[in-house]
Amino acid sequence: MIERGIERRRMNVVRRRVMAIGLTGLAVVAVPAVLVARRNPWHYVHLMPFGRSSVVAAVLFAAPVLLGIGAWLVLRPALARAVAVAATAVALVAPCSGLLFLPGTSVYGLHGVEPDRDTEVVALSPGGSFEVVLLRYREFMTGFDILRIRSRAGLQSREANQDLACFVTPFDGLPPDGTFESARFLSEHEIEVRTESGRPWTTGFDPHTLLAASTLSHGCQ
Repeated sequence: MIERGIERRRMNVVRRRVMAIGLTGLAVVAVPAVLVARRNPWHYVHLMPFGRSSVVAAVLFAAPVLLGIGAWLVLRPALARAVAVAATAVALVAPCSGLLFLPGTSVYGLHGVEPDRDTEVVALSPGGSFEVVLLRYREFMTGFDILRIRSRAGLQSREANQDLACFVTPFDGLPPDGTFESARFLSEHEIEVRTESGRPWTTGFDPHTLLAASTLSHGCQ
């Protein structure tokens, strides 16, 4: 009986240590991952959702909580309580302080604002290697409709570090000539954008950098 009790305690200790290691590893991996996604210097499309402010804030909140639980599983009660209090304090402060120092580094943001919905594909190249996407940003009394070029290369898909076209959308509206209507590819590396007045605008782009030869702006700075 005594030996069984000792064996059970040993197994319990091993399980707690394994759980603690797992939670610690998850926190250690998650924080750098979302910070890399937030910065995303390569403009990889599939990293962008993980760099959103809501995702970064959630991870910065959860990481110290996971570390606190891991410490509680393996430390003595008095020390575990102290670590739990410290982890709670860090969890409450980390999301706000982290986003405070990172607002301008998000590849997904515009003036600290993020798109109010998922991106919409509005044009696809004849060969299927490129696309034009529409991002809608909304602020108080105004907003922006922004077009960007993206490559279609699986996990290596990238978004241009440039706005192909930008249309401001103020509260009181704009005339048709300044409002986005449609976009299409004239060839694999040439794009046409039309306003609601029907006026066309065309430009070409470099397939490697995804940068357009010229850009279009209607009311955007």
